[in-house]
Amino acid sequence: MNRELTCEIVACLRVSGSPEKAVSRLPTLNQRDWMRALDWLDQTGVALWCWDRLKGLGARDAVPPEIGARLERNSVDHSFRVASMAEEFDSINRLFECAGVEYAVLKGFALIPEYAPDARLRIAYDYDYLLRAEQLERAAQALNDAGFVRRRERVDHPVVYIHSASTRRIPPRREDLYSAALPRVVELHTRLWEPEALKIPLRLPDDFLARKRLRNWQGLRFYSLVEEDELMFQVLHAFRHILDGWCRLYSLLEIAYFLEHQRSDVIFWQRFGDRIRVSPLLPEMVGVVFSLAAGLFGATVPAVIEAEVIRTLPSRLGLWVNRYGYDSALANFSANKCSLLLYGEFVPDDATWRAIRRRRLFPLHRPARAAQASSSAISARLAAGWKQGYYVARRSLHHLLGAAQYAWQSIQWARLRIARR
Repeated sequence: MNRELTCEIVACLRVSGSPEKAVSRLPTLNQRDWMRALDWLDQTGVALWCWDRLKGLGARDAVPPEIGARLERNSVDHSFRVASMAEEFDSINRLFECAGVEYAVLKGFALIPEYAPDARLRIAYDYDYLLRAEQLERAAQALNDAGFVRRRERVDHPVVYIHSASTRRIPPRREDLYSAALPRVVELHTRLWEPEALKIPLRLPDDFLARKRLRNWQGLRFYSLVEEDELMFQVLHAFRHILDGWCRLYSLLEIAYFLEHQRSDVIFWQRFGDRIRVSPLLPEMVGVVFSLAAGLFGATVPAVIEAEVIRTLPSRLGLWVNRYGYDSALANFSANKCSLLLYGEFVPDDATWRAIRRRRLFPLHRPARAAQASSSAISARLAAGWKQGYYVARRSLHHLLGAAQYAWQSIQWARLRIARR
C-alpha cells in the first residue's frame, strides 16, 4: 500500500484544524494507488469516515469517479445495515431485561455520538455486553430460547453466540462488509481485561455494572458504562488488540474524536484520572493509546490528563510510539511484529514472556478457514482447496518474514532502550 496515500487520507481525517489542504492533494495520486487504497480503507474501517469527510467538504471529485461510486454504494448499503442492527440490538436488550439479566453495552451504539458523530460511520460486526459471571447461564438460556447458538471454536471468554438462521460466507465478499445481510454475533463479557490470556496482571475496579447508566438514543433504550469507564474500556480494547497484532485504525480515530470533543470537560477528565489510578500499568496503557490517537489524527489531549498519562509516560514507551507505533497503526499493526516490542514491556516474568514471544512469532494453531466450496462439485472443492492452500502459504511466509524482521528490530530496540537510560 502506498504510504503517501495512507498518510494523506489520515490527514483528511484529522479531528482538529482544517483538512482542506490534505484533500487538495488527493487528486494528484494515480488510479492504481486508489484501487489499492480501497482494500486499505475497508481493512482499517475508515472508508465511510473518509467518504463522509469528502462529501462534507464538497470534494467528491478528489477521488476517481469509480472509487467515489464504490464508496457511495457502501455508504448507502451500510445505512440499511445500521437500521437492521438497531432493531436486532434492541431485541437483544429486551431479551436480557425480560430474563432479569443485568448488563452494560460495550462499544456499538453506546459510542454514539461521543466517539463517532453518526452510527452510519461505524463498521460493527458484533454486540458486546458486560454481564455478571453468575448471570451467564441465565443470559445463555435467553439467547438459546431466541434461536442463538454458541460458537464453540472460540475460547471461553468472551462467550460468543450467533443466530442459528445466519448464513456464513467464507470469506465474505468485499461488499458484504457493508451489507445488512452480514451476520452479527453476540459477545458476553464478564470482565474488561484478560490477565490469564495476556499474562499482564492489570488491576481494575470491580464496580463497572454498579455504576452503569441508562441511555436513550434515537428511540433505543439500553444500559451502558458511565463515560469514564467507557473510555477506559475503549483504551483497553485498543491496547489489547495492539498487543495481539490486529487493531484497526478506526479504533484510534474514534478515541481521537472523543479526546477532541471532550477536551474542555475538566470535571470528566478529573474523574477519569481518578479511575485509572487503581493500577500503575493503566496510566501507561492510556498514555500509549492517547499518544497514537492524538499523533495520527491531531486530537488534543487535555492538560489535566496529559500531565498524568503523557508527560509521565516512561521514555521506552514514548520511544516505541514514535519509532514503531504510528507506522504500524497505518497497517492495523498487522504488517510487522513490532507490537511484540511493546508487549514485552508489560509482561513482568521473563519465562512467561519467552513463551508468549515464541507462540506469536511461530503460531502453531490451525490456520483460519479462508475458503469454502460453493458446491459439492469436484471443481468447486479443488478451487476452494487451492485458495485455502494459497492462504496458508501466504500466512506462513508472513510469519517467517515477520520473525526475521523482529529479530533485527529487537536488537535495535535493546540498544535504543539502553541509550535512553
